[in-house]
Amino acid sequence: MKCPECGFEIPEGHMYCDNCGTEINFVPEFEPEVENEINQSLSGVADELNKEERLREEKRKKRLELFEKIISKRYYAYIAVVAVLFVVIVICAALSFSGKTSFHYLRKAENSKNAGDIEKAIQYLVEGNESFPDNSEIIFRLSDYYLELGKSDEAVEALKKIADSDVFDEQKVMTAYEGIISIYEQSGDYSKLTSLFENNDNSLAIAVRDKYIPSPPEMTPVSGEYDDTVVVSVYLKEQNGQDKIYYTVNDGVPDELSIHYDKEIVLDTEGKYSIKAICINQYGIQSEVTERTFVVVKGKPSPPDVLEPSGEYNQNTMIVAVTDAYNTIFYTTDGSDPTITSKQYISPITMPVGTSHFKFVAIDEDGQVSDIVEREYHLVYTRLVSKEQAVNSLVSTLVRLDYLLDNSGKVRGVDGHNEYIYNSEIEIAGAGEYYVVVEYHVSNDGTSAPTGLLYAVNTHDGSVNRLGYDSSGKYTLLKISNR
Repeated sequence: MKCPECGFEIPEGHMYCDNCGTEINFVPEFEPEVENEINQSLSGVADELNKEERLREEKRKKRLELFEKIISKRYYAYIAVVAVLFVVIVICAALSFSGKTSFHYLRKAENSKNAGDIEKAIQYLVEGNESFPDNSEIIFRLSDYYLELGKSDEAVEALKKIADSDVFDEQKVMTAYEGIISIYEQSGDYSKLTSLFENNDNSLAIAVRDKYIPSPPEMTPVSGEYDDTVVVSVYLKEQNGQDKIYYTVNDGVPDELSIHYDKEIVLDTEGKYSIKAICINQYGIQSEVTERTFVVVKGKPSPPDVLEPSGEYNQNTMIVAVTDAYNTIFYTTDGSDPTITSKQYISPITMPVGTSHFKFVAIDEDGQVSDIVEREYHLVYTRLVSKEQAVNSLVSTLVRLDYLLDNSGKVRGVDGHNEYIYNSEIEIAGAGEYYVVVEYHVSNDGTSAPTGLLYAVNTHDGSVNRLGYDSSGKYTLLKISNR
């Protein structure tokens, strides 16, 4: 048998070519029937082998899929662990590079304070705040250390780093505000609270401000020009019983030494008034200033109202005059204009008999004089006495007063007698209507001459008076006295 590759003669029984090493396959010769049986058997065996191979392949795929899942989970877990380790390594590297943490500064500050060097402790905290500005513990401790040194302003400024920042949570901000307020309370410097919340619209700041800073007082009426007395009211919308109002008039900003408001402010004199008011609460904190400006232009007071009009009267009448509060009425009857030195009206005036002329004015507390009100009255009673009765009444009166000896007109120690002759009717201002009777002396020879005496007899009641003249030449009544 020759080698199919190189053609070398292969000895019988050899499985390989001795020249080239090629494997020699020997195919036996089979009979067809035997070959078919062999093929069928081999085919069955192959099918069985293929079936087992498929089962093994499916199992292998399932194991592979499960393995891939396990490997995937472990992979991602591994990635996460690696990432965390990386961050830790970076942080550690950074810390290793700087060599300092917030705890480092707090520990250093605490050690320095315990050693009695609080200034050094503050220095550490200042440095810590610069490196870790969002660490509230450093700031609160810095404020406490400042307070221990009596440096309240520095303590407040430290707390403002939290109060004025939007980095910290509400609880820390509120704690910072309460710390600042506590410092101001201890020092009694409440006035600084106003500036603390000035122009601060933060909701927390507003809540704290409303608790400690009083609202400004309200004031009515509004500013403006008024032609009469102005009554100014100052009040608080919310009164807790401890808040007090102080005000000034035409002066500076009020304080606790200014006028304490306890009743309405009355502006009853002409002028310009600037009223400023504040509220001071139980903490001694002042509110903002409320200010109003009032201009009072009163002018002349209203004239008095005289109830009895001018005219004719025939019975007793009282003259009544009224005016506004705080005004006083003055009047005259001689024709002159009344002033503050004239006769004061106190109560109703009895209207004089006859013709009278009144002038009234009202004068206010500032001396302003109203317009004049004039009245002219003519009071004449009904004539109850005749001319003859008037003469008889005169003679009877003269006899009673011992001017005459009897009704015939005899005069003691004088020859002849007196006669009384009606002359005319007159009106005397403020006294009424009178008959004028002239006295004549009649001698024994019958001659008659006036004595120069005149008498006036009231036409209403018959009262008798001598008639004379005043300095202006007007009639005046003179009382007749006993001899």
